[in-house]
Order: sequence, then structure tokens, then C-alpha cells
Amino acid sequence: MKEKITAKSVFSNTPMELGIEDGKIISVQQSNVAPDASLDYIAPGFFDIQVNGYAGKDYTSALTPDEILHLVGQIAKSGTTQHVATVITNSEEQMIKSIKAIVEARKAHPMVEKGLVGIHVEGPFISAGQGSRGVHDPRFIRPCDYEEFLRWQKAAEGLVRIVTISPEDENALDFIRKVSATGVIVGIGHTNAEPSLIASAVEAGATLSTHLGNGSAAMLPRLENFLWKQLSEDRLSASIIADGFHLPPYVLDSFTKAKGKERLILISDAAALAGSPPGVYRWGEMKIEVFEDGHMGLAGTSSLAGASLLLDTCVAHLCEVTAFSLADSVACATANPHALFGETTWTEVPRVGTEADFILFSYREGERKLSVNRSVLGKYTLFQK
Repeated sequence: MKEKITAKSVFSNTPMELGIEDGKIISVQQSNVAPDASLDYIAPGFFDIQVNGYAGKDYTSALTPDEILHLVGQIAKSGTTQHVATVITNSEEQMIKSIKAIVEARKAHPMVEKGLVGIHVEGPFISAGQGSRGVHDPRFIRPCDYEEFLRWQKAAEGLVRIVTISPEDENALDFIRKVSATGVIVGIGHTNAEPSLIASAVEAGATLSTHLGNGSAAMLPRLENFLWKQLSEDRLSASIIADGFHLPPYVLDSFTKAKGKERLILISDAAALAGSPPGVYRWGEMKIEVFEDGHMGLAGTSSLAGASLLLDTCVAHLCEVTAFSLADSVACATANPHALFGETTWTEVPRVGTEADFILFSYREGERKLSVNRSVLGKYTLFQK
């Protein structure tokens, strides 16, 4: 079935007409339609490299294939057409069960195979310190173990794409060397490592700072700390949660200036209760409150309890509070995460002959989030208003 779409490129503001057939881009040409406010923007689908769960579904709880299919459709409402499922600190047995469930869902549902492109294992090889470990269960935090990584990867049938660790234990640097040599991205996160260890981790092959500025102790040394070192290291890309709650505007502004337009990656880090109606929920041993504005906190406290807003919010917030344009912010959710994976996606206009991967959305300066109207990946319309 052929279809024509008229929209304006988010990168150039130029109106274009796309021809699509059987999930492929068959033509792209400039349109004579004026690029007024009523014309949707078109952009590549967002690529979120850290999704823990959504709408009550938790990737570390061994979801069913149908539950994962539902999750893919739910996050597509934000413009996210592809994501990396994140499995966090737990027993090895539970982590492997969760990994196998993701593999099975991809086999069961072609749409999941398209939209869920890898696994991010965050922990259990992280700092056990208060603050540094975040909401990771301290009972299961343990030293880096390459043999355990190999068991994850065997269960994943090669689908593990990112492993986030803290380079603090004596096995860490050798672990980074071995894991990065397999082609898997090693991220630094949930850490309290000295700056010298950050430098050694980068030399060993780490290439990512995971949710920089979060998963950190509340108090750090004034100058000798891991944040300054990671910001100064050009070999590290940095993923950030720009949801309006995890990082203050002046911190986001500093991060954009330190990392530039090509090494900053927007992530949601969405937790299982993200997308839930406002209210108080019991999650394990914790009481979590979902507020009217969408953010989550430990009930009765001012502490955050994971991330709950998706990339439609993060893109809008980043361009509202920093010097990044809308196009720059979109690139942080599209071109930059693909580049981390050694891939490319379209900029300016989609390429003829490639698989369709785009979103249509509207946005006006000052709005809290993008208004996504359609999300398309290949022959699948993942979401349409």
C-alpha cells in the first residue's frame, strides 16, 4: 500500500513530501506547502537506550511476550520507535530469567523484534554506597565477574549491547577490557570511583557515562570527583535524564556545553510505574507516589523514586532550558544513540530505499512536551492519534 506524507523536517524546517510503500521510503521531494504551525514536524523515531519498564511492566521481572508487546506500543506514544530493555541488579538466576523473557518476546512478535533492539544490563557490578546505588537492591550488588557476563550473553543470544558498572573493585578494569573487546558498550554509572579510576576505565574501553549526574552520593569532594572527570573526558558519551526533575536546568546547560552536540544522549530511564495514574503504589518494600505532573517519589519524602517521563518530555525540556535547538535536542534522542551503537540514522530528510523510521509531532516553544501524532517503524504503525 502506497502512502504520501507531507511534513516539515525538524532539522531544516523545510516542507517535504514522502512516499512510503511496504514499510520503505520510495520517494522524498520538497513540498510547496508553507511550513506553518499546522504542519507536523517529521523526525527519526527516538531511540531510548535505557528503559527499565513502563505502565506497571518491569523488564527485571521476566515479562511475558504479550506484556513486552504492550510495552513497546505504550512507549511509542512518546515517539520512541526503538529502545534497549534494561535489566537491573538482582540475583543471577532472576537476571537470566528476565533476559530470556526478552529474547522469547522478540521471537514471538516481529514488532517487538523491530522495536526492542538490545539489552542494557545495569548492575549488579556497581557501588554499594548509599546514594550511589540508587534504588538497586544492595543484597545483590557484587564484584565484576566476566564469566557471569558470558552467561548473560549466552542467555541473551548475543543481545546484550550495554553493561553499566562502577570501576571500583579490583576486577573492574580487566572486566571492561574483556567486555569491550566483545563489542559490547561499557558504561560507567552508580559509582563513587576516584577520578584516576575513571581515567583507567576509559583507557580500558569504557565509552559511556550512564545517566550522568544521577546514581550518585548526595555529597562529593569539591574538585576530586567522578563527575568533573567524566565531563572532561571526550572519549565518553554521556546519557542524561532531562525530564525536569533529575537534573536542574543549570546542570543541563553545563552538560551540553561540556559534551557538545554529538556526545550527549537523552534517555528516559523509565521505571515500571512510569505512565501510571497519580496515586500511591507499593513496589516491593517501597511506597511510591506518582504525582500529577508525572514524576515519581518515595511517598512522604522529597526523594525521587526512578524516572517516569519519556523522551517526548526530555527533548522538549532540553531545548527549553539550554542553548540546544529543537533539532539539536532531537539529535540527542536519534543520531547520537545510534552513533554510540556504530549506526546511522537519517538527518535532514529520510533516505530513499531505507526502511521507514519516523515520527510526526507538533511543538510550540514553552510546551512541556512534544505532541506526538504518529510513530512508524518499517511496516508497523506503532502509534497513531
